[in-house]
Amino acid sequence: MPRGKRTVFGIFCSVTGNRLGTVRFHKQDKMGKAWKEHAEKLTKYCSKCRKKVEVKLKEERHSK
Repeated sequence: MPRGKRTVFGIFCSVTGNRLGTVRFHKQDKMGKAWKEHAEKLTKYCSKCRKKVEVKLKEERHSK
């Protein structure tokens, strides 16, 4: 039984625009934090840049 819908976001490199993966967030968690507050600190390794970069998130779809 689902407790709440989560939204799927695509993770993209902020420098090259290369797709790095996906992540699922609730729109707002129990503590009142929005998904943007969790995504501010997110860094991923980019194979084109060959270093860890800050990422941009784009909403893709709502999971069921």
